Amino acid sequence: MRKSKLIAGIAAGALVLVAGAGLFLGDYVYTSGTKVPCAINADDLENTPQQFFVAGYNSGPFPGDGWNKWVGHDLSDWWLENAKVEDVRIDVAEGVTLAAWYIPASQETNKTVIVTHGIGTSKRDFNTLLPTAMLVKGGFNVLLVDQRDTGESTCTDGRHSAGQEESSDFAQVAKWLNTEKGIPASSLGMFGVSGGAIATSLLPAKTDLVSAFAMEGTIFDFNAAATKEVEFQGYPGFLWQLALVSAQLFHGVNLAETAVTDSIEAAGVRPMLILHGDIDQRLDYQSSVDFYNYAKGVGANIELETFTGADHTEGMLSETDRYAQTLVSFFSEHLN
Repeated sequence: MRKSKLIAGIAAGALVLVAGAGLFLGDYVYTSGTKVPCAINADDLENTPQQFFVAGYNSGPFPGDGWNKWVGHDLSDWWLENAKVEDVRIDVAEGVTLAAWYIPASQETNKTVIVTHGIGTSKRDFNTLLPTAMLVKGGFNVLLVDQRDTGESTCTDGRHSAGQEESSDFAQVAKWLNTEKGIPASSLGMFGVSGGAIATSLLPAKTDLVSAFAMEGTIFDFNAAATKEVEFQGYPGFLWQLALVSAQLFHGVNLAETAVTDSIEAAGVRPMLILHGDIDQRLDYQSSVDFYNYAKGVGANIELETFTGADHTEGMLSETDRYAQTLVSFFSEHLN
């Protein structure tokens, strides 16, 4: 009897040790895998709406020679050289202020689009400034926003929350535009790039003040996408599940709090647009297809614009005019 109790005690102790080690490892994966710079990336420091450039050699949004062929690509036709840019700060939560640029269209209008960047970049990144220029030249006001823990916004913990906290922040940004700029919900849209698209996809569940949603790539199966991201960071994919538990247990962050499917259903008749390259190395193109198919299945108003042979955000470079026409036409049709 004593021997069996001893064995059971040892087994229980070993189980606790294994579980503790697993959670410790999961916490490491969470804290390192979701880390973002509470700063502006060095190669973006000089970029402004008036003058911006693509990233340098081996510094683009996707790796390899596929990116390096774009180094030095001329974007000057899209510079907003005469734009009036208002530097604003928006309080979105206790102790959290987002930095943004408000860029009005050349002719007075209520039609306004919130634009935000991908994970690890800021509002100064070329692949956020380029669609901003497309929209401003297309006749829209644009509010270009640094997410929390990036650019010039408040640094809370130096980690992104897979769109959860970020989408809540953007619900407050929409409220700010409504109250401070007088933009009605029917005239307000949002466009998110990459990680910003993930936040955009969750926004319909957070506010009724935004009427149209466009995304440069997005995710549908959050667990599958997070597992792939963990693998991209160099860890075994199964560690994602431990990271998910550790984030909530140790940091109070529920990375799966709002489900993509719930947000799609919350969108109702509000239109959605996905623009995505079909060889994207960072956000799997199939995820956008799955998002589109689910949305269609529940009667949502959604479009999927595919850029054949384009890698991560590359469609805005490889087919710039088509990209601009698609984005401008979508918001022109759906914002009053």
